[in-house]
Amino acid sequence: MLQRKVIQDISVIDISGDIDFREMIRIKDVIGSLIEKDQTKVVLNLKAVDHINYLSIGLLVERLRLLRNLNGDLKLAGMSPFLRDIFKVVGMDQFFEEYTSLEEAIESFDEDWEGDGTYH
Repeated sequence: MLQRKVIQDISVIDISGDIDFREMIRIKDVIGSLIEKDQTKVVLNLKAVDHINYLSIGLLVERLRLLRNLNGDLKLAGMSPFLRDIFKVVGMDQFFEEYTSLEEAIESFDEDWEGDGTYH
């Protein structure tokens, strides 16, 4: 299940249930459509996710790199210890900024731009 909302200029994708390979391709496509609209700040809210297919995490890393090349980012929020372990096992935890709550993930974008008055 995917739901999208925009908070400030940040696109939040709420995901629930299991993320299998097919679901990850849908998430990848959603992020692709955001990029086409110049929406490059994305948070995946994983609070309601029970399981993630570890093979599919590589698709997220590819999107993360693309977003960062466009001065954006892809951050993760609300991961359970179980999900965190899956990311660690495949060595993907080092790529992502991960936050306990959605609010912290959203606020972290403000911190990224601090001191540079060109972004509002």
